[in-house]
Amino acid sequence: MEESKAITFFSGFAKDRYKEMINELRRHMLITKLKLEEISEKFDNNAKQDVKEYCENFESRPRLTSEVKLGSMLSEIVNLKIVFSTAAMAENMVYSSLLDTTVLIVDEATQTSFAEITNLVARLPNLEKILITAAMAENMVYSSLLDTTVLIVDEATQTSFAEITNLVARLPNLEKILITGDKFQIGTHLQDLPKSLHDGFGLDSIVPQLLISPSVHQTRLSVCYRMHPLLVQCVSYAAYEIHNEPLEPGRSADERALLTNSRFPLPIQSCPIVLLNVVGSCRQDVVSHSLTNDLQMTSVVKLVSSLYEYISPEVEFEKLGYNVLSVSVDGYQSMEADLIVLVTTRSHSNDSNLADSSEFFSDENRSTVALSRSKHGLFLVGDIELLKSGRVWSRFIEKATEFTSVNRSNDSWRNDGQGTSSGNRYQEEWFVNKIKNFENINTNTNNLNLRKRPFASNNWK
Repeated sequence: MEESKAITFFSGFAKDRYKEMINELRRHMLITKLKLEEISEKFDNNAKQDVKEYCENFESRPRLTSEVKLGSMLSEIVNLKIVFSTAAMAENMVYSSLLDTTVLIVDEATQTSFAEITNLVARLPNLEKILITAAMAENMVYSSLLDTTVLIVDEATQTSFAEITNLVARLPNLEKILITGDKFQIGTHLQDLPKSLHDGFGLDSIVPQLLISPSVHQTRLSVCYRMHPLLVQCVSYAAYEIHNEPLEPGRSADERALLTNSRFPLPIQSCPIVLLNVVGSCRQDVVSHSLTNDLQMTSVVKLVSSLYEYISPEVEFEKLGYNVLSVSVDGYQSMEADLIVLVTTRSHSNDSNLADSSEFFSDENRSTVALSRSKHGLFLVGDIELLKSGRVWSRFIEKATEFTSVNRSNDSWRNDGQGTSSGNRYQEEWFVNKIKNFENINTNTNNLNLRKRPFASNNWK
């Protein structure tokens, strides 16, 4: 079966929304396996008709494909050894399709219960390897994973030394462990603990501990396959070259051109980076103590609305849930999006002086995460001069301005007549002459529209 008996199953929703991404796995997908001559010749006429309908729907109406049904049919002909699927889909197929599975990879395990995974594992008699989160593995270890010989821990930068040590100590047959992580990104969350517990108790990230261990084999990955080449250059210069560990782009500009090839009028059309200088002032909620910058918030709403205007040729909305996800930097590590609108308003303040943001912007690991989540385009919104107080931010802006210019909002966006912190050095032309829709868009109307997902052929995220 094409080099291996590995197969990936995707829901109709995933095949529709993430078509571009999962096409890279097409040779392992169900549609490819079903078209193999040695497979199709074993189907009867009814099965062949089901396969034909599946293939037709896969290309034009992927949400109508019957993944479980066709996967079960395939399993009657071929023993599936390595399976990638959601836990729910695997559970539906387990009696007929996955009994010979030896490797199970559970995607989106953070939304999967301990009971669901334990039930699934218990029904796979030949299972040898399972890839899940460390926390879930720890919960399962007494009943399900005692025979594990290989442990793979992804995004271990946010996993503590104590957590991994505790897990490894409870796996008597463990032979190998593979740990991946980025020491230049956010580690474990220790802010809520007394500072006296931050060091020496195994609560910090395991990655720095492994890097200083002479007995641990290390491999550095230097090619970035996520971002547009110009974004890679800027992030590399900002956060990695200062440590003599530069990044190289693994994608061409054509492969990351959803923004640069769109109708959206960028300041420099070939550059997927927009630097938008919006100052304003922060106000603090009396109940939640959360900080809000009204000027930056208004700018972002108009910016996202304009993206909808230009990128969606037809203004149609489907009831498919949210398409604009609003998250903190800490909550988005290990994730990515086609476009990122990065708003640098602080959400909380520990200081009486709300303007004192030097500590916030000088957190280089958090800055690196914030700047490296986008695939096709990044809009950086904030006080550019204030951002330059942080080394990573300053270096990113320095490199980005080799490809584009810093733009500022026009007079109607200023707060109580206040100008930008940099006077007229930043260009207004982009707003005034190119993004005319910004002044014509009704903010209240678009606040409602942002709660719906616009119809767009490329399925923007």
